[in-house]
Amino acid sequence: MFKLFKFKESATTTDNSTTGIPDDATLQQLKDELLGLMAQESTNHYRMGQIYNHIVEKKLAEQAGFKDARDFFSKNLADLSQTALTLYGAVADAFTEPVARRFGVTCLYLLLTYKEVASIQVNHQQPGDTLIEVPDDKGVVSTLPFGSCSVSQMRAAIRIRRKPTSSKPLPPEAEARAEQYRSAVLARFPKGNGTRVKVGLRNDKGSAVLDFTGIPLEQADGLLEALKAMKSSRQ
Repeated sequence: MFKLFKFKESATTTDNSTTGIPDDATLQQLKDELLGLMAQESTNHYRMGQIYNHIVEKKLAEQAGFKDARDFFSKNLADLSQTALTLYGAVADAFTEPVARRFGVTCLYLLLTYKEVASIQVNHQQPGDTLIEVPDDKGVVSTLPFGSCSVSQMRAAIRIRRKPTSSKPLPPEAEARAEQYRSAVLARFPKGNGTRVKVGLRNDKGSAVLDFTGIPLEQADGLLEALKAMKSSRQ
């Protein structure tokens, strides 16, 4: 677990009034502090995910007179995007806080996505050894442990899994739009209610296709509401 490095005041420190960084600070010391700050960010996002999940699962927004949690957040915390909240919530639901601090919330969310598209098993307590097939700039694929993968490498690994070799790749804007639909739909079906809804993106001869699975019949209206909300937001 990372520890935030704190510099001691030094009488020799000069010309650092704007940064607060001693002139004699070493590269290793600054690296350690950056790692600590990154861990703090992951902890904050993880906690936000826990809070979001609690509000959704306990239906606190509905009890307070809002249509749903999405309605509450859009009216009270507009600066928090639904995509980010869904990301934080998914990671908080699947992993422990120490794991989130170690690997980062964004990378873990991408691991969950890779798990779906690659149909692999992941040890949620120790995900670092999970093998990821990562393509380089020339398309040559190497197998790396998740613990060694960057965010960009995880995204590339997901992209190549979604792209059949016989089809042209999907444009980035299509993938981004698909992620917005995925977040909107999953927000309507919290895992705490026993559902396991999945939204998958596949490349059908160069066309982006969304697949919705695991939606209980009695909750099908939730899918319609999510799609209507997305349509309204794009108008």
